[in-house]
Amino acid sequence: MMPKSVHERTENLFSEVGEFGPYQLSVFVLVGIVAVIPGIVGYSYSFYGATPNFRCQIPGYENDTYEIHNDYHQSLVDKNIPLSADKSFKGIYDRCNVKSFQNKTNFTLGQCSQWVYSKQYFQSTLITEWNLVCQNLAKKNIFSTLYFVGTYGVILSGILSDKFGRKKATYGFIIANAVLNILLCVLISIDMDAEVQQSLFAALRLLTGIASNVYALAAVLAMEIVGTAKRVTAVNTIYYLFIGGEFIVLILAYFLRNFRIFYTCCTLFMCTFVFYFWIVPESPRWLMTQKKFKQAYIVFNKIAKSNKRQLEELNELDELKQECGSRSRSRTQVDHIDLNENLKKSDQILEKHLSFLDTIKLFFKSKKLLVRSLAILVNWLTNTLVYYGISFNTSELVGDPYLNFGLSVIVELAAILVTHVTLERFGRKAPYAINMALTGISLLSVMFIPTELGWLVTACALIGKFSISFTYNTIYIITGESHPTVIRNSVISVCQSFARLGAIIAPNIQYLGELFWFPIPFVVYGSFSLLSAISFILFIPETKFTKLADTIEEFIES
Repeated sequence: MMPKSVHERTENLFSEVGEFGPYQLSVFVLVGIVAVIPGIVGYSYSFYGATPNFRCQIPGYENDTYEIHNDYHQSLVDKNIPLSADKSFKGIYDRCNVKSFQNKTNFTLGQCSQWVYSKQYFQSTLITEWNLVCQNLAKKNIFSTLYFVGTYGVILSGILSDKFGRKKATYGFIIANAVLNILLCVLISIDMDAEVQQSLFAALRLLTGIASNVYALAAVLAMEIVGTAKRVTAVNTIYYLFIGGEFIVLILAYFLRNFRIFYTCCTLFMCTFVFYFWIVPESPRWLMTQKKFKQAYIVFNKIAKSNKRQLEELNELDELKQECGSRSRSRTQVDHIDLNENLKKSDQILEKHLSFLDTIKLFFKSKKLLVRSLAILVNWLTNTLVYYGISFNTSELVGDPYLNFGLSVIVELAAILVTHVTLERFGRKAPYAINMALTGISLLSVMFIPTELGWLVTACALIGKFSISFTYNTIYIITGESHPTVIRNSVISVCQSFARLGAIIAPNIQYLGELFWFPIPFVVYGSFSLLSAISFILFIPETKFTKLADTIEEFIES
């Protein structure tokens, strides 16, 4: 009889004790709701870092506000503030220049150093507090960019998770997230030198970006507490919980218009995870691969009892229990008797994943693999660039920022639900290409919209958000099905790493729009989307009805 691998034993154990029951559900909920953390940390900046409508303060008029008080106030604004040169959707007045009169008729334009901000939607934000507009606008862009640079910490989270366990790594990131956000709340609430304060804030944005990778850890832990047949459902549910974090942000932001109070409440909510996560068990799959069989048995035993299994009928679980007993009786010989005699030799060697460079080198093994991989990489970059470019800048769209954000979240949720139905019925290629092209067309249309139809800009952005959410969720499936088994996981890792460049670039594209011309981001996002749609149509085949290649040789011959 052939010896069983750890993987086979683990699958057999789940088959015996139950793939999904009450105990697993309770653990899944406790772990899954951690996914709201990156949703809150990331999207909260859309509100506490929002830029309300503004203009230069009228020189010498101390009681100036953005809202017009009376006809005299309007006349002062008309006299001292020039009209906007770019016909922006955000207002008719120039935001960064003020008139300086030499006499009653002659004047020159110069940059202003004081501004007044609209109170229509925000009582205060970080931008109004630090005047991060006009010549100071680059700092706001840096804060956003550093956060996305920090998301590259997903590599660190993976290493820690494999070495120390899913639970310890996840708990560590939860604690780090709580501590860093508490420090951030304290920092923005105290009076100190502005340059020092902003420098410390930039450092904390980078670190909170790293800590936000708790999503990947929670997703793995939640996925490994259930049986194989429930994994897809587990991953999808985690994503829905992430979207739940966006709704939490919306509710808090709507009722708490002061940015300090708002972010303090966000932080307090995120800190609650610290107080209960210690009761979550370790992943039984990780425990099995690390040969921690006694701890694995405890978890599987709880699952079996929760699912009302008859323990005396569970042969695999009983065998695991006996092996735990033999280990405890012979500690000095543990390295010889743990399960080596029952495991295939391949399981005694840790699985080797290809490095980033090794995977890139394999792309050049055939022209077919190279062309397909490049097309996939371009699409990954576009998905990340456009998704984050739209999602994190809904407050910059025309209209009520709370309504815009809420609609953005709703269309994203709708897109994910539509994805599940569409891909199974119509395959991968046609739905993906249509939605990517729709993203490009809707976003490019913005540059043709007249300023008096600002609501139409928001509508086009929401259409783009729906279609890019569809493609973003689909690109994972297409990437896996477009590459052979031997490099599938490595290719997805490379694509994810490369795609994060899009998230880093997105705030800089937005910066160009605020600096020069409002539609610039839409033109860039739309152009990338159309380019990606074309490359996808030309070089990526339909994968739903094809047999997946296991080796590179099979892939080349197919």
